[in-house]
Amino acid sequence: MKVRNERRVTVGFITLALLTALLAPPVVQAQEPVKVGFIYPDAGTFAQPGLDMRDGFLLYWGQVGNKAGGRAVELLLENKGTAKADEGLTKARKLVERDKVHILGGVISTPVAYALRTYVVEKNMPTVIMNAGADGITQKQKSDYMFRSAFANSDSSHPLGEWAYKQGYRKAVIMAMDFGAGYEQIGGFARTFIEAGGQVIQEIYTPLDAADYAPYLTSIKREADVVAVFYAGAGALRFVNQYAEFGLKGKIPLIGKGYLVDEVILPGLGDNAVGIVTSLHWSAALDAPANKRFLEAYAAKYKRPATTYAEQGYVGAQMIAQALEAVKGNVENREAFLAALGKVEVDAPRGKVKLDAYHNPIHPIYIRKVEKKGNELQNTVIATYPSTSQFWKWGPDAYLAMPPYAEMKGKWAK
Repeated sequence: MKVRNERRVTVGFITLALLTALLAPPVVQAQEPVKVGFIYPDAGTFAQPGLDMRDGFLLYWGQVGNKAGGRAVELLLENKGTAKADEGLTKARKLVERDKVHILGGVISTPVAYALRTYVVEKNMPTVIMNAGADGITQKQKSDYMFRSAFANSDSSHPLGEWAYKQGYRKAVIMAMDFGAGYEQIGGFARTFIEAGGQVIQEIYTPLDAADYAPYLTSIKREADVVAVFYAGAGALRFVNQYAEFGLKGKIPLIGKGYLVDEVILPGLGDNAVGIVTSLHWSAALDAPANKRFLEAYAAKYKRPATTYAEQGYVGAQMIAQALEAVKGNVENREAFLAALGKVEVDAPRGKVKLDAYHNPIHPIYIRKVEKKGNELQNTVIATYPSTSQFWKWGPDAYLAMPPYAEMKGKWAK
């Protein structure tokens, strides 16, 4: 009897254990984190833009606890020293082939964006460009794998050309850094300025890392009634200060793309920047709740003011997170993730951002003027072009039938 009772007890325990296992909720195996690779320069002309873009990117992920779509997000940062194309491609290969990232992001310079294009298509790698404005990436070389949180080089140039003509300017000298982004950034201005009825009377292109702009500034034709430029990073700081030193400030109005007077270099420009008008998709002086929250959070975390580059990194993170939420974290379903990325609409610090069919933002463009408020300089918004497309007032087919800006270098001046 004793043996029989022990058997009954043993069988009872086994039965109870089986029932418990069947009725208990399934054990979910912890998923690996989504890996996002991020490429940026930390030396050379574009070092500060690279650091700002990185910090804006990190700020957003910190705000959401490095999670999206129910999964942890692991950020793998690769600084590459310079903005050279070969270095960017080497870093991308490391992130994709060794670190096995699911998504690439960052990228400051146009040459790097173009260099990455073939590689990311070959590897089917979702890539969010957070600064490099290479027009072709979201135009004739559009791919299913490349998206942008920032801008096409020429998208905020088009409104500036129209705006300049409406101010009464008729003869423009255009100047830019002598590389792909320079041709595209200033080309958009030239095209719309000329179409409105203006004339480009001189083109000047300067070496990317030029320290002395004297030979170029002294060659500016004095009959010009406006000088329109593209300079960024340390080049912008040197250019604006030397423009004033050579006595051109106050004689020929200086206008350009927003990077010329980016918030991070305004203190170094001082009164030399006052009155300069630029166009861009963001301003720290933009009076919007989302922008104020972003500015406060960035300043609190990094103890310095936010910049355009920081905003673009932040928006890039927003886009990736929203797409991950849409697919419930299943980034391995690449087709679904890419589709979700193409459909993102985010409430960015700059305003509403959505993507066109070519994966470039449709967003507000602001005409800004540097003003002094108390002891602080700011880019005051003086005009807004809402929901602006990279194709401006043309349809994609008509726009893409025109010569690309990279081929128009040296052909604007008459």
